[in-house]
Amino acid sequence: MNLKVTWLIVVLCLALSLSASAANVSVNCTNPQAGTFPSITAALNSLDPAGPNVITVQGTCKENVFIFYYQRLTIQAAPGQTAVIENAANPAGIVLQAFGCRGLVLVNLVIQGGSVGLLVNQASEAVIQNLVAKNNPGDGIVAQIDSTLGVESSKSINNGGVGFTVASKANATLSTVPGETITVSGNGGIGVVVDTGYLQVNFGALHVDHNAGAAVFVAQGELLMFGGNGAGPGNVFQNNGEGVDLFDTSSARFFGGNLIQNNGEVGLQVVGGSSVEFFGFTEPDGTVAETVIQGHSGPGVNIVRSSAATFNGPNVIRHNGSASDSLRSGIRIEHSNVTLDGTTVAGNTGPGIVARESSTVNILDKAVIRNNSEDGLRLMFQSNGGFFQPLQIAGNGGPSVSCDASSLAFGDFTGIKNVNCNVQAEVDRVATTSRVVLH
Repeated sequence: MNLKVTWLIVVLCLALSLSASAANVSVNCTNPQAGTFPSITAALNSLDPAGPNVITVQGTCKENVFIFYYQRLTIQAAPGQTAVIENAANPAGIVLQAFGCRGLVLVNLVIQGGSVGLLVNQASEAVIQNLVAKNNPGDGIVAQIDSTLGVESSKSINNGGVGFTVASKANATLSTVPGETITVSGNGGIGVVVDTGYLQVNFGALHVDHNAGAAVFVAQGELLMFGGNGAGPGNVFQNNGEGVDLFDTSSARFFGGNLIQNNGEVGLQVVGGSSVEFFGFTEPDGTVAETVIQGHSGPGVNIVRSSAATFNGPNVIRHNGSASDSLRSGIRIEHSNVTLDGTTVAGNTGPGIVARESSTVNILDKAVIRNNSEDGLRLMFQSNGGFFQPLQIAGNGGPSVSCDASSLAFGDFTGIKNVNCNVQAEVDRVATTSRVVLH
């Protein structure tokens, strides 16, 4: 046979094989009709797992769906509709689980009533669009065990457990078009958990509010938050049991506009060798994109146990603390270090910043500490503070800077009045140390 003809037959056979494996099927759980399947599970069983396949769903499907090693599969509601998948197991089970899947896309679905709403498991790769996980007695959405999850314009609301979890070396990216949000709200546990995983949020898309636990809890994980550009608040974490918690050598970076407010006692905690960086900036038109931490009854920011925080640019920590809270302050530091580079700490009840137990504070480049009800900066128990002009410390209820006998302040104190510290200052390149009170 002619070689060209042989190759043509092979190509045609491959094309026919690929075409035969692709299918578009319909499911109508509420009113099954000829040509439709009565359940998503029945539709799955009719398909070649290699795909590509599309399942279009109408109505409310009362079933627990297990998608095992399917590739290139889309499950979507009919155009203009929302399809519901509701737990049918007793006791409640996982409503929809993807196990070892690739190219799974879930569109316009409501998942409810299960021990877990959606579980993306065992190195699966999935994207959810306009999906709502709600009213599950357990967790809403979980990605775990090396899985990858993309989230667009979706919600995890009113679940009994955690709203959204990324665990066991999974990674998730939350991203949507301007004007749309991803909402984690009203859950009985923590809003978002990152446990030995990676979470990235793009374009200020995430709103986490009214969860009983912390807005975000990270343990041995990594968090990357790209907030708003100043036109709006960007990512919002408000009215939760706590704010953002970083524990056990976690790391986080926040860019642009983010709002952390009214989350019980603490807005941000960085604990156990963890670190966080904030990057605020000013747009060419003068619009400021900043992280604001405000409205907490204790410290706005709590940095403890060998941890670190750096605030770069025009970020604001304000209106935190209450008279009845012994930890009241804008920023509280213990066995840790903090750098303020252009950030403002203002209007807090208690000290603007209190550093204890061998902590270090560096204040530089237009940083502002003002109008706090007690000291601007209080250094205690072998702590030290560095001051690098230009900066402003003024209008506080106590000294601008105060130290106990074991602590030290150093640097350039030009324009800073009411300093009560052991001060080390450079004068003509000769270091001098003395106990001074500057008024």
